[in-house]
Amino acid sequence: MSVGWILLHPTGPETAPTALPTPSIHRVTPATPAAPLPVAPDVPSATPAPDVVINASVPLRLTVPSIGIDGAVSKYTQSMIDSRGGFDPTELTTIAWDTTIAGGLAGTDSTNTVYLYGHSWVDTAVFNDLKDLRPGAVASIDTANGRLCYVEQKSLKLDKAQYKNNDELTDAIPNRLVLVSCYRPVGYDPNSATVQNIVAVLQLDQDKTNVGC
Repeated sequence: MSVGWILLHPTGPETAPTALPTPSIHRVTPATPAAPLPVAPDVPSATPAPDVVINASVPLRLTVPSIGIDGAVSKYTQSMIDSRGGFDPTELTTIAWDTTIAGGLAGTDSTNTVYLYGHSWVDTAVFNDLKDLRPGAVASIDTANGRLCYVEQKSLKLDKAQYKNNDELTDAIPNRLVLVSCYRPVGYDPNSATVQNIVAVLQLDQDKTNVGC
């Protein structure tokens, strides 16, 4: 018995197979490789400038632009405290520096707080507007060694009897500046003794001191 192929034909007349087109060959010329980009040399990052160093010394001038203070600073000694019964600057325009504080000098290496006192009064006085100082305000102290820049942290209104018991104001805190005056609200009787202080607490700002303020 012979074995043959079974061919299946589609119905209808037989047609010749369609010839496939001869594929065309496209030869791609290799692209010339691009020249490598030049490599930038390593540039060392800029070294930040060192902090300005202003050796601690006597404060000579206080400036607080936001409340219009700009005046020379005078020494206030222990003998003056004794003779005047406390801090009572001689003139309404006087800014008095407490010389009795050990290390209470102005400088980037200061070891304690600088205390400055001034009057508030019904007429013109140097610290009349101290009560209006706000956090973030900038003050500067000039010394023989340079200018230091301070930023206000807070203001306190407290009874005079509380002042000496407030650790925030009396502790030895390096690079702190404290401005003190009597508190006189609007309409306060000028013939009455004041019973409260207004105190502004500021801290040295090294960045501002570096660039100037």
